[in-house]
Amino acid sequence: MLSNQQIKTFSLSTTRQMPKVVLVGNPNAGKSTLFNQLTGLRQKVGNFPGVTVDKKSGLCSLSPGKVVEILDLPGTYSLYPRSPEEAVVQSTLLNPRHSDYPDLVLVVADAANLRRHLLLFTQIRDLGLPCLLVLNQMDVAQKNQLEIDIQKLQQLLGCEAIGLSARRGDNLEKLKTLIGQQLDGSKNKLSLPPLVNPVFLGIEGLDMVQEHFQLPNAYQAWHFLHNYAEMEFLAPADKVFLQKVKESKPFDSVALQSKEILARYEIIDDLLGAALRQAITLARIPFEERVDAWLTHKIGGYAFFVLLLLLVFQSVFSWAAYPMELIDGAFAGLGQFLQAQLPVGAFTDLLTEGIVPGLGGILIFIPQIAILFFFIAILEDSGYMARVVFMMDRVMRPFGLHGKSVVPLISGAACAVPAIMATRTIENRKERLITLFITPLISCSARLPVYAILIALVIPDDAWGVFLVCKA
Repeated sequence: MLSNQQIKTFSLSTTRQMPKVVLVGNPNAGKSTLFNQLTGLRQKVGNFPGVTVDKKSGLCSLSPGKVVEILDLPGTYSLYPRSPEEAVVQSTLLNPRHSDYPDLVLVVADAANLRRHLLLFTQIRDLGLPCLLVLNQMDVAQKNQLEIDIQKLQQLLGCEAIGLSARRGDNLEKLKTLIGQQLDGSKNKLSLPPLVNPVFLGIEGLDMVQEHFQLPNAYQAWHFLHNYAEMEFLAPADKVFLQKVKESKPFDSVALQSKEILARYEIIDDLLGAALRQAITLARIPFEERVDAWLTHKIGGYAFFVLLLLLVFQSVFSWAAYPMELIDGAFAGLGQFLQAQLPVGAFTDLLTEGIVPGLGGILIFIPQIAILFFFIAILEDSGYMARVVFMMDRVMRPFGLHGKSVVPLISGAACAVPAIMATRTIENRKERLITLFITPLISCSARLPVYAILIALVIPDDAWGVFLVCKA
């Protein structure tokens, strides 16, 4: 553990005076859990320069007197950015002058879903960056009867690998030792040719880009040509150069990305065929998979979702009626008590007919909000909300929304503030903004008294044109 004096000393030092280790991986790979395990309470949160993307960093003591800075990069599925968060990952790994350029990259992969997670790892490996493959959730893989030959896998990948469970804290000390060995060079580093060499894909002009920017390999030049428009660290003249190279050579970015990813998955399948074994059982389909098939059914899934929403909202109003009556009675009794005890006057009227009923009119909705959020928490923790997102994506797409938009929209019926905060989970900026703007249009229970007051003030209490308004 670090002493307070050590932490103070390190906080006053510059970023480059200590090794920087970055955590990279797919969303839900367990990066944040591993980050918390490595750094403990020695963390700080800020924003990456120029963007409002969370930046979590902290100190990790590898051994007495040896400390490194750990940076948790946003989750991404590949090095082709589709959101500001993913663009941060690309700019950090491709710009040697970036303040967070890593001395070592820890690529965190879900051992139970290795095929999907290895795509990002193979891309980072081919960039030529020093990296270490961390196979997280090994306990889940063992539960699924997956057997991973880590020694074989690291020989085929040309990179050190380690299996652990960040949630349980398994093998953390071994990981720290391996990080220290990678940083000081005491561990023999394996090296193999690039898994996918873009030169072999028939791309021209990569040598010009590599020579112009003094890049270590052709794969970095490949990414410069693909994404130079989004690379903020490039000078305007450099972008003009890349534009000319791209126009002078046949370069279909979308088609080439697809070609590269397909080539990588062919290699990944071969690797896993050699290093991954799964026990073959004749047991019937697991209960969880049978439930998933029913909950996500194209007809039955929506029917269950509608029935569940009806049950939730009916329960909200039925169960909340009792505490709401208690709150209403308590404030009514308080008003009567104050009116009987205080002398007649303007202050008493203000207190008993204004402040106390006003507070009661606000607090009376707390039971409904609390019960609704209780149900939403259960749905999220049980994993059902993720299935709702999967189903609702096809419904939301025609309106420019994402399947994840359903969570803020439902939460907006209780309170707009946490609902707006929930839009941060939507990766695409356009879909996030649309959801953010329409969520406040959903009326929550707390607004109904406000609407009633405004209607009473604005709409006359008599016949108005073709509209008939009943008198009180």
